Amino acid sequence: MALYLLAYISYAIAFSSSNSYLSFFPISKQTTFFSIFFLFFIIVSVYLTGLEYLYSVDLAVFNKVFFPSCIKIFVLLSIFCLLIISRDYAISKDILSFEYDLLIFFSILGLTLLTSCDDFIMLYVAIELQSLCFYVLAAFLRKSDYSIEAGLKYFILGALSSGFLLFGLLLIYVSFGILSFEALTKIVDCSAFSVWGYSFILAAFCFKVGAVPFHMWLCDVYDGSLTSVTAFFATIPKIVLFGLLIQLIQSIFKNLGTYDLVILSCCGLLSIGVSSIAALYQKRLKRLLAYSAISHTGFILLGISCCTIDSVKASLIYIVLYSITSLALFSIILSLGISKKLPKYLINWSSLAKYNMLLASSFSLILFSMAGIPPLAGFFSKLFVLLSLLTQGSVALSVVIVLLSSIGCFYYIRLVKIFFFTTPLKMVSSFYGFSKMVTIFLTILLTMVVFFAVLPNFLINLANLVSAFI
Repeated sequence: MALYLLAYISYAIAFSSSNSYLSFFPISKQTTFFSIFFLFFIIVSVYLTGLEYLYSVDLAVFNKVFFPSCIKIFVLLSIFCLLIISRDYAISKDILSFEYDLLIFFSILGLTLLTSCDDFIMLYVAIELQSLCFYVLAAFLRKSDYSIEAGLKYFILGALSSGFLLFGLLLIYVSFGILSFEALTKIVDCSAFSVWGYSFILAAFCFKVGAVPFHMWLCDVYDGSLTSVTAFFATIPKIVLFGLLIQLIQSIFKNLGTYDLVILSCCGLLSIGVSSIAALYQKRLKRLLAYSAISHTGFILLGISCCTIDSVKASLIYIVLYSITSLALFSIILSLGISKKLPKYLINWSSLAKYNMLLASSFSLILFSMAGIPPLAGFFSKLFVLLSLLTQGSVALSVVIVLLSSIGCFYYIRLVKIFFFTTPLKMVSSFYGFSKMVTIFLTILLTMVVFFAVLPNFLINLANLVSAFI
C-alpha cells in the first residue's frame, strides 16, 4: 500500500498543473523525470507483491496470486500510458486539480483492490470505492449540462446495479452462511436461493461492463463525460472486471453448471446484435465508440462463457488487444481535444486526410483493427473467440456472430470513408499535430496492433502462461 501511495505522489507531481501544490519542478522536467519515477514504483510494487508469495511455503497460494498480479501489472501500465496521453488534454481543459488527482487515485486503488479480493465483502467494497469515484468523474465538468446528466444517470443506474449485487450476496449468505471465494469453491450442491444469488451477481457484473440489456447508461456517460474520463472508463475498469469474472467463472460459478454460461452467452450475443444495429444510426463519435465498446464486450463475454482453457486464452488475448487498440484510438482523440473545436459529429471529420494524411491513416488503421479486418490484431482476437465457440459445437451461434460482425464493420468503414472521400461543407475543426510524448506512445501502440499479425506467438504464449494459473 505504501508503494501505491508513493506511485500516486509521483503521478501527482508529474501530471499536475504548474500551479498545483505538488509541483516542485517545471512542467518539462516533471514529464521527463517523474513519469519514469511513477512507472518504476508501479513495477517495483507489483514485483514485491509477487515475491511475497513466490517465497511462501504454499505454492498453491502463489498460483492463485499470479493471475491477479498479471492483471494488476497490465492495469497499472495501461493507467500510466493513459495518464501520459491525456495530460495535455487535461491541462488544456483546466481540470488538473487536487480533486481530480484524488478521484483518479482512489479509482486506481479500488481497481487494484478488486484484483486482490478473496471474498464477496471485499469485492463489494472495492467496487463501490471505484464506482463512487466514477460517478464524480463523469460529472466533473460542472459547467456542462451533458456532463451533469451523465453523472446523474451513472449514479442512479449504478446504485441499481449495486442493489443487484447486494441482493445476490444476501441470497448466497442465506444459502451457505459464507462469502469467502475459497470456501464457496468447495461447495458442490446449490439451492434455489444460491442460483438466484449468483444470477444477480452476474447481472451486476454485466451492468458494470456495459453488456446488453444493462447498457442503458453507457452511451450517455461516454458522450457526456470529459474525453479523458471516457478513455478511462473505456479501458481500465473493463480489464479488472473481466479478469475477475474469469476467475469467478472458473471457480465459484462452476457450481451452477451451464446456467451461468447461458446467461453470459445471451448477454454476449445481445450485445453484439444490438450494438451492430444501433451504431448504424449514430451521428456523434463518442456514442459510436460506446456501441463499439458494447460489441467488444459481447465478444469477451462469449469467450468467457465457453469455460475452457482455450476460451480463457482467447478472452485474455481479446482483453489485451482491445485495451491496446482503445488506448491508441483515444490518444488521437485526446490530442485533437486540445483544440477548443473537437469534432463531435462524424461529419465534422470530413476530409481529414486532406488536412493530415498521417493522422487519417493512423485512425483508419485502428478502426480496421477494431472492425476485425485481417491481418490486424482485432481480426485474430475475434478469430480466437470464434474458434473457442466452434470447439464447443456452437456452429449456429458462430455463424450469427459473423453475420452481425459484418454489419458492424459498416460503421467503421463509413468513418474511414468520411476521412478520405467526403467533401466538408465548411471547415469545422483544425487538425493539429501531436506532442512528442503522444507521438511516441501512439507509434508504440500502433506497432503492437500490426506486430500481432507478424508474430502472434508472443501474446499467445503469454496467455497460455497466465491461464495456467487460474
